[in-house]
Amino acid sequence: MARDKQETKARILAAVGKLLAESGFKQLGVNAIAREAGVDKVLIYRYFENLPSLLHTFAKEGNYWMTVEELIGDETAVDAESLADWMVLLLTRFMHDLQERPITQEIMRWELLQGNELTHELATVRDQMAIESLEFLQQKHSFPPDQDIPAISAVLIAGIVYLVMRTKVSDTFLGIDFSSPAGWERIERAITSLLGAIVENDG
Repeated sequence: MARDKQETKARILAAVGKLLAESGFKQLGVNAIAREAGVDKVLIYRYFENLPSLLHTFAKEGNYWMTVEELIGDETAVDAESLADWMVLLLTRFMHDLQERPITQEIMRWELLQGNELTHELATVRDQMAIESLEFLQQKHSFPPDQDIPAISAVLIAGIVYLVMRTKVSDTFLGIDFSSPAGWERIERAITSLLGAIVENDG
C-alpha cells in the first residue's frame, strides 16, 4: 500500500512538471493534474491538501530544483580554499545543473509571464536553497564586512539564469556562442575572474 501511495504521488508530481512546462500556471488546476496523472483528484487533496501545497512539494521533491546537498557534493573532494573559490564552485555547479533541467527552464519562463500565488511557492523553495547556500559559505569563510556577498551572489545567479534561459531562443549573446562548450567555459572563466577581483579572500 505504501508503495502504491509513493508511486501515485510521483505520478502526480510528474504531471505537475509536464503541465507547467507545456502551458504554464494559468491552466494549472487539480482537475488538469488529475487527468494528466490518471488519478482521482480526491487523491491529490488527500496527499497534498491543496494546489499551493502541491506546488511547494513539487519544488522540493519533483526534480525541479537541486538541493543544497547536491550543490555542495562531497566536500572532501573539493579543492577550494578561499571564499571566492567556494563561490565559483557553487555557481558553476548551479549553472551546469540548470542546463540539465529543461522542464525547470520552461517553468521559469512561464513564471516570468504569469506571477501569482503558485509561482510564489516555487520561488520560495529556490530562495531558501540560495539562503542555505549562503549560510554554508559563511560557515566556511566569514563574509568581508565591506562587501555585500548576498547581493554579489544575486547578480551572478540572475545572470546565469538569464543566459541559460536565453539559449532557448538564441545561441549567441554579445558575440559569445552558447551552442558549444567553449561559450560556457568563457562564462566560467568570467565568474572566476570577477569573484577573484571582487571578493576579499581570507584564505
